[in-house]
Amino acid sequence: MVLTRLGIDDSQVLERLFRTVFIILAGVLLFVFPAAAAGDLSAAITPTVRDAARASLIPYPQEVKWSNDDLTLGSVRLKYYPSKEGTLPDGDFLIAYLEDIIKEFGVKVADSTVLSSPVPISLRYGVVPKAKGNPEAYQLVVESKKVDITASTPGGLFNGIATLRQLIQYKNDRAFIPCCEIVDWPAFLYRGFMHDVGRNFQDVDLIKQHLDLMARYKLNLFHFHLTDRPGYRIECKKYPELNDPANYRSTRQPGKYYTYDQINDLIKYARQRNIQIIPEIDMPGHSEYFNNTFGFDMQDPRGIKILKEILAEFFEHVDTPLFHMGSDEVRLKNPAFMKEIVDFIRSKGKKTIVWRPGHLPDKEVITQLWSRSANPVENVPYLDSRANYINHMDAFVGPIRTFFQQPCRVPQGNDMALGGVLCHWPDINVNTQMDIYTQSPVYPAMLAYAERIWRGSPVSREDCWAKLPAKTDSAFQEFASFEDDMIVHRDSVFKDIPFPYVKQAHIPWKLIGPFDHQGNPQKRFSIEESIRDEYSINGKTYHWIVGHGGTIHINHFFGFQGHLPAAKSGTAYGLTYIHSPKDQEVSFWIGFNGYSRSGSRGGPNPSQGEWSNVYSKVLINDKAIAPPKWKQPEAARKSGEIPLVDEDYFYRLPIQVSLNKGWNKILVKAPKAKPAWKWMFTCVPVRYNDGRYREANDLTFSLTPETDL
Repeated sequence: MVLTRLGIDDSQVLERLFRTVFIILAGVLLFVFPAAAAGDLSAAITPTVRDAARASLIPYPQEVKWSNDDLTLGSVRLKYYPSKEGTLPDGDFLIAYLEDIIKEFGVKVADSTVLSSPVPISLRYGVVPKAKGNPEAYQLVVESKKVDITASTPGGLFNGIATLRQLIQYKNDRAFIPCCEIVDWPAFLYRGFMHDVGRNFQDVDLIKQHLDLMARYKLNLFHFHLTDRPGYRIECKKYPELNDPANYRSTRQPGKYYTYDQINDLIKYARQRNIQIIPEIDMPGHSEYFNNTFGFDMQDPRGIKILKEILAEFFEHVDTPLFHMGSDEVRLKNPAFMKEIVDFIRSKGKKTIVWRPGHLPDKEVITQLWSRSANPVENVPYLDSRANYINHMDAFVGPIRTFFQQPCRVPQGNDMALGGVLCHWPDINVNTQMDIYTQSPVYPAMLAYAERIWRGSPVSREDCWAKLPAKTDSAFQEFASFEDDMIVHRDSVFKDIPFPYVKQAHIPWKLIGPFDHQGNPQKRFSIEESIRDEYSINGKTYHWIVGHGGTIHINHFFGFQGHLPAAKSGTAYGLTYIHSPKDQEVSFWIGFNGYSRSGSRGGPNPSQGEWSNVYSKVLINDKAIAPPKWKQPEAARKSGEIPLVDEDYFYRLPIQVSLNKGWNKILVKAPKAKPAWKWMFTCVPVRYNDGRYREANDLTFSLTPETDL
């Protein structure tokens, strides 16, 4: 057992782990605070375990024993064994959900018309001995003639079903499951995802699609940010003027909101999939819509009265144990506001969450940490969203960032460290709802986050928040093995859903700099004339260093560790070689200083004929590659109401590049100077077909082409 290798036996786990629990009663998740828990209770995934796996599992279970046998699925019979106390809540749904999964693989579910001997797949209520005390633990045993899933709660059974779904394979006209024994449990109680629909509305069907994908990867908390400056996205009967399109920002889907019936339908839909919804009404900040509607803000005595009436109506129609009241990024003019409102929310039987940084009414709340420098309040439970904003993530670096984090800065959850929430803030206006997903790496980042928040991590790897570890570091292979599995999921689960990612761990770069360009980013350096092992410039000697990845952060805009020494400006270079088996045109993702989907988006946009506003270049075989024709050249850096269209590489058509048969030199010039905010580059060959990106598997990378092939 993984825990035993750390010197922690099962009895210790029972006593020390997960005294914070979800009690599942009549299908409603109730929050209970625990006694203290402590200790290093998780271990990193070892590459040998994952590499020996017979299925691509995300998140990878805590314990797996693989067999060489397979269970062939001709037809199946689904069985449900309730507890001695009676039927588990949601038992009928779990059976129906499992039946739909089985049918996806073309396997018949036995009824009176099935003549062959069906394979029994059983859901059993029972204790999982090796994960005592963990309400979401499950045991899954696949033998040559049967499948058993055992758990003590519907949530545990659902998690077992999610793993079974990933185990089923279809090859050579045969559906089968590799035989194995799995004992699994989450490192953290809360494993969440947040969507901001206040700024950009999403239809109910799109939210349900997202909930389905969360459920596949065992995320169990959906933070529903329902209001923000542009509008109130909730039905209001008492004050219908809140739903008047005139009181929304005119550029942000005015008049679009969710009815109470729709919200409750989403709550039920999520709950059946082991997901709890936390609604957020941000207050007293982020509420321009309120000022527009009533002529005064929430902190005004008249505003407090109206806000209480709005909340009373909301709680009358919507029942969730947890409620988020925001409280961030606002100056408190009324010092009594937070305490008065939080007491009112508690009077309705709700546990309250607030942002930190934000305004803390008292210590009887849960804080959600959101900035890198935010620290927990002593003896106050917290959720971790620090530096976990997808809208600032690059398509390649996003999964690296979420994979190498240590949630809550602890190895595994305890009574204070409840878990985390991966946040998606599409601050910038969008042309279509799907742009919310195409212009951010939502699902590559989410899969890596699901892996880490389920597994936990014994160490904090902040040195890998913006780059891959060195190839000699065992963590490098750990990521590469995970990446292999993620690609399998990309190609099977996300066929028609944006998933901007191709393999990157195999892409090497020699990097050098930054050289002082003395305020002139167009300045040429001798590296553009000849490649040498070292360069002496202005009395300083520079050598190449090696990095890997699809996107290279020279320095990171939030201060995370980049590849080269920190500098306010300068010119860096990247060098690699690509071998092509023939002369051919190849699609490339090429980009510089990628754009955030937030108020400070980056930019300003480059002029026509330039890759960036600081004269970045890509030279392939010493020939400069021309940038695309920009649709919005020179657009301002802060222009949140102008939607992004082609600013970043992963949501515009790739560039076509001519490669020669044999080795091709790729040299990237990456200067930084004002007004650039970021300092990064991407240059990756891809195969592109009908909106889907795949690896260019016929191409080979090397830093030493003279000795390779």
